[in-house]
Amino acid sequence: MEFQDCLICKKSKATKTNSHIIPSFIVAKVCSYDGSGKRDKEVMFTMTPLEEKLYLGAIPDTKIEELVDTQKLSDERIEQELRNNTASKDYIFCPECEKNLSVYLETPYAECLQKGKTPNVHLAYFFWMSIVWRMSISKQFEFSLPSDIEQTLGNALNEYFNAIKSGHNTDITIDECNFSYRMLRAPSYLPNGMAYLGGRYYEQFGILTLTLGDTILCAKFDNPDLPEDFIYLGLEEYIKSAEINNGMEEERYSEVDNTTFEKAMHRMAMEAASIRLHHEKIFADIIWHNIGLEGSMPNKIFISFIQRLYTENVKPGDKKNARTIHPNFQRNLKLVWLYT
Repeated sequence: MEFQDCLICKKSKATKTNSHIIPSFIVAKVCSYDGSGKRDKEVMFTMTPLEEKLYLGAIPDTKIEELVDTQKLSDERIEQELRNNTASKDYIFCPECEKNLSVYLETPYAECLQKGKTPNVHLAYFFWMSIVWRMSISKQFEFSLPSDIEQTLGNALNEYFNAIKSGHNTDITIDECNFSYRMLRAPSYLPNGMAYLGGRYYEQFGILTLTLGDTILCAKFDNPDLPEDFIYLGLEEYIKSAEINNGMEEERYSEVDNTTFEKAMHRMAMEAASIRLHHEKIFADIIWHNIGLEGSMPNKIFISFIQRLYTENVKPGDKKNARTIHPNFQRNLKLVWLYT
């Protein structure tokens, strides 16, 4: 197998598998099936325009039975789908850079949170920069930053690691990258609250918002000021009043009460449902064209297709994949022939 160059150092080959895009301690906190926040207990649904993917950690068989039809569960599906962690990616980093992410950023930042300590100024700054950059380059979390911003952040991350290992000052690197962020947290929201891992980039504003369980990060890559008409899930006033983190002072965040945060997450769910329905219609029209029909799928047939897909007695992990889409559409073919 021929490997690309590591996306951080750009020198060594990217031979590392299962590189965490989002640190495991965040994923475990958000997605552990029993609310324990421990690793290998994750249950994670990933939505794409065409399907939903289910990832299962080392969870009990009784929990698996709640999520998928185990009578139809093959070893192939377990290995190729249910064990495929969508918060990680293969062959993007070399082993040394993967180690640097863990040793110099993820582990010390996690330890600070666990002990209730404020992280070192530069540690916090480059920790969040690394997550923003990794989520963008992975193309797995609903957004992608402009290539020039990705390049700037990736170079800054590499310079940070080199400076730390050589004992040099990292202030110059911070000055050059123009990255800043505001942070909201709902400290007692998890483990029972509805949680998401994802991001949105607003190109017209140059603003990225990340939702990571009980934490929301609002990042900018030039002037840190936010426009008056910026909105985000009803949390815009909290975000605008949050202090700016620019790598020069201790990390600061604003707390959000559980009720307000829960309303924001429900609003996100509604927006996601609207986006999903839009993609479903695009997908349905593609099927319509592929069977040789003109125009777009009539609403009557589309509604029937969606109702069968989402309301039939199918377990959550089996609802939206090729195994259910095909038979559901087959049952709607009779409506197609009536229409034609």
